[in-house]
Amino acid sequence: KEGKKYIEWGDSDKFPTTIAKAVRKNGSASSAMRVKERAHYGNGLMLYSTSKSEAGKKVINYVSFDEQPEIEQFFKRIKHKLFLQEIIKDLEWFNVCFPEFVLSVDRKKIHSVRRQKTAWCRYAAPNDNGFVDRIYVSSKFGTASNIDVTDKTLVSEIPLINPYLTREEIIEYCVDKNIDSDESFYPEADWHSILNSGWLEVANSVPEYKLNIFKNQVSIKYIIEIDERYFSKTYGDDWRNYSIEEKLKIRETLIKAITDELSGNTNSGKSISSIMFEDDKGNQVSAVKITPIDDKFKDGSYLPEAEAANSEVLFAMGVDPSVIGAGIPGGKLGAGSGSDKRVAFNIMQALKNPDRDVSLSPMEFIQDFNEWDPKVKFAYENTEITTLDKNPTSTQNGI
Repeated sequence: KEGKKYIEWGDSDKFPTTIAKAVRKNGSASSAMRVKERAHYGNGLMLYSTSKSEAGKKVINYVSFDEQPEIEQFFKRIKHKLFLQEIIKDLEWFNVCFPEFVLSVDRKKIHSVRRQKTAWCRYAAPNDNGFVDRIYVSSKFGTASNIDVTDKTLVSEIPLINPYLTREEIIEYCVDKNIDSDESFYPEADWHSILNSGWLEVANSVPEYKLNIFKNQVSIKYIIEIDERYFSKTYGDDWRNYSIEEKLKIRETLIKAITDELSGNTNSGKSISSIMFEDDKGNQVSAVKITPIDDKFKDGSYLPEAEAANSEVLFAMGVDPSVIGAGIPGGKLGAGSGSDKRVAFNIMQALKNPDRDVSLSPMEFIQDFNEWDPKVKFAYENTEITTLDKNPTSTQNGI
């Protein structure tokens, strides 16, 4: 917005908060996100190099960390297992992450790298040249509006430079600006379509709607009629002398008592008593008449809608329902066979390669900047699920 010192993310700057809250209300979506993160990480980071066999085929050679002491020391310093899982989470949720690179005193090496939580990051408004040259970091983003980015007690400012610059250009820039860090507008993940299309809202509304029905089912299931003569028969001459306020209070108390007996799961199967009296013709009349009405919310109602919505959610996320233990979420189908799960999981890992290239790019950037052995490459180790006839453990590892 004009006049803002930072670029807002979504309506009212609350997109990360909105998407996170919506996903966490949905069991299928939450589970799918967990699977996406874990499939991305696989068995964790590994080092390798490549060569060619005599037949000209590509050979993968695993490299031990202790063979590369400088890399090993750096990874221990940054706690790389935690760091990578954190930026993977940001990438899977928001399709962007913010690693902050901290330079050594002489600015010749990257000494450390740390993750800045994506939901807390905002790009600064473009400078006079039309470029974004810094980001602001604050836990207040998304929870409040019009954040004062000049308040250093609430907001941190981190320089942002183009990650495509060469090592020498970055060093020159950092020296010129007297800064010690480097930071590589808000992209939209493909699966965010579930929020824009409304499918996630549909999926979340069904359980909430049914819960309200269960809590207030008496207003749906019964018509309660109370004969006015009940009160005169019960209270006798006193009833005529009661004020309007007193009569209303007695009526409300009786209706509440009946409602409490009929509604709620704990009262399931209970009986309710009613007074009988003779009318002017000598017929027995019930003081309280309770008539069941047609149940429009029978078991299974709205499940087809939930089924379709949850399916759309998982399809958008690229997660096969069988991987999270479901056939069609909300439906009556089973969770699929072992083959379904095995093939779906292996396909999902194979499709993660482009995402992994992005999450590994900070490591490759550090490698180039710190001039580590260029033959060493980074990858995540996969666990490929096989069958017992191929492997006694039903699994085998690989890149």
